[in-house]
This record gives sequence, structure tokens and C-alpha cells, in this order.
Amino acid sequence: MKKIRIISLFLSLFMLTGSVTTLSATELPEYYSELPVAKKRDTTTSPYWYNRMKVYTADQAQEKNIPFGCSGFVMELTGDSAVGVTVDFTPLEIPVSIVKALHMRVYYGTEQLELRISIDAGYSWVLRHEAKSPGQWEDVVVTEPSALKKLANEDGNLGVFGFGFRNQNDTRNSTVYVDSITAELVESDGEPPVIKYDGPTEITTTAGKKLVLPVTAYDEQEKLEFPLEYVWEPACLDENGLMTEGEYTLTLRATDHYGNSSEIKLHVKVGEKDVTPPVIHYSAEEINTCAGALPVLNFKVEDNCDDTIVTLEWSEDALDKRGTLLPGTHTLTVTAEDLTGNRTVKTIKVVAG
Repeated sequence: MKKIRIISLFLSLFMLTGSVTTLSATELPEYYSELPVAKKRDTTTSPYWYNRMKVYTADQAQEKNIPFGCSGFVMELTGDSAVGVTVDFTPLEIPVSIVKALHMRVYYGTEQLELRISIDAGYSWVLRHEAKSPGQWEDVVVTEPSALKKLANEDGNLGVFGFGFRNQNDTRNSTVYVDSITAELVESDGEPPVIKYDGPTEITTTAGKKLVLPVTAYDEQEKLEFPLEYVWEPACLDENGLMTEGEYTLTLRATDHYGNSSEIKLHVKVGEKDVTPPVIHYSAEEINTCAGALPVLNFKVEDNCDDTIVTLEWSEDALDKRGTLLPGTHTLTVTAEDLTGNRTVKTIKVVAG
């Protein structure tokens, strides 16, 4: 089963097994000391700039008279106006699809008005949370799927985002404490993704191409489509990822983020490489038509064993912006290519008067 790490920043590191590893002051993750800082902006229009930060262990926090109730590493944010910091979950590779909630345990002073979570240094907000409990620790929770989705990077994992604390008007010398930032994961339902395939279980094809199948895998709990893993027995693909001649068992396997897998098996017979190009059925070498008309040409393309891709390319200045023919003599190039790469090209002269 895959291990998926989650983090409680400034506090401790958790694993799915439920075990807890407490970190000492010198054992903070390397990236902690290099957390990217939101760029400073005009503080009269945005609270989203970060001034000073200190991190204390539980014992140090007690010595510094930090409000009672922090459970581990606590971050002290101080500034001349509002304060904020940017955190980076990227190294942990936590899929947003399995994040149930994002918890931020914070302690507001009486001057704080709200907490804002942002992915672009304060230009827009994923969450605006009113400071409801000044003078005590509060758990700020993000559970809305649409909001969590906005915190994802291009890989679909929790990425970089910032959070800032906005003060009451004209309040200075702001201090906020953050005890932890924790990603709470949903529990696995034990069910693998459902593979949907309506094609045949016995497939006959030819060498020198990739096998394209109408198959998908969807996981209801994570609300995601998962990629299919193609496992050939024996090995079928050459150095270019193209099929070689022979008979094979193909296993299509889908695995969710918890390691739950489902699979189907197909028998694939790969014949010798196809070297016959497609046939374009269109006998005219030249056609005459009217300028200003939409060019409509009906081509019939046949191949001995494959589907084909047909492309039409007009010579320069043949069509206007609306796609209608301009006056003059033009060239239309028709290209038909099968899945192996065999290609047929036909050129037609088009006279528009």
C-alpha cells in the first residue's frame, strides 16, 4: 500500500499509519527555513506582507509566555501592521482529492479582524475567516472542495499558498501565533477505481503502432479519473513504445491514491507491420467554384486495417477570415494517415471565380 505523508507544519510529521514523530528545534524540515515569502505590497491596501517570524518549541513557548495551549512548535508572526506567511506543501505530494480538511490552529490578538488564505499573495482569496475568538486558540478549517481545489498545483497536489491576518483599521504592532497547519485526509473506503471498457477482450492488430483503447477508470470517493497502467506479458513494446509482432496478455490496471487497484485482462494478437497506405477516393484533379463560397468537398478515405486521420491544408490567401474562398487559383492538399504512419497525399487545384 502506498504511504502518503501529511504534514502539520511547525508541529510534527504524521504518516497514514497514525504514528507521530516529534521534531526537535534542530530537526525542522529543510524547506521550513526556506519557506517562500509573499512579496511585499502597499500595506495600506493589503495586509499580505510578512515581516518577522520566530519558531519556538513547547518549552520555549512557555518561557516566552506565549498563550497556553500550544502543542508543539509554535510560530510567532510580528509586524508593524498586518502579518502573513507563505507555506509550501509541494514536497509532500498530498493529492487534494484525498484532503478532507485543512486545519490552521491560530491565536489572534484583539487587533485581528480576519484571516485570509490566498494563492497569489493577496490579490484574491480562497477563504476569508472572521476572527471570532480573539484571546484564545482557534481551529480555522477549510472543508469546501472548491476552495481546497484552488490550493492544488498543476499536479493536483497541495501546493504553495499564503495566509495573512488583517487587522482592525490603523492597528499597529501586530502579533499572531500559529500552532499548526495540518492536512486531514479522508479515510480509504477500500474500493478501487472502476474500469470502464466496452471493447472486445480478444484484439487483433498490427505491429509498429500504439494500442489505443476506449477505456477509463473513475474513483467515486476521490471524484477523479485515474490513468491506466498497461502491463504486457511478455514484453510487447519496442524502444519507441510501439507494438511488436506476437501474442500477448495485456493487463489494464488502475490504482487510487491509497493503493486500491482494479484490473482487466485482454488477449492481444499483433500481426506483421502494415505497410499499405490509405486510399483517398476523389478523382478530380481540378475543380471550379465561386469566390465567396464555403469550400465543401466530400472525400472518402479507406485503409486496409486502421482508422485514418485526414487533414486539409489550403494554400496561402485561399480563404478569408470567415473561411470562404477568395478569388483566384488555389491549392488544396489532402493528407490521409493511418495509425502505423502510412500516408497518402493528394493535391487538388481549386479555381474560384
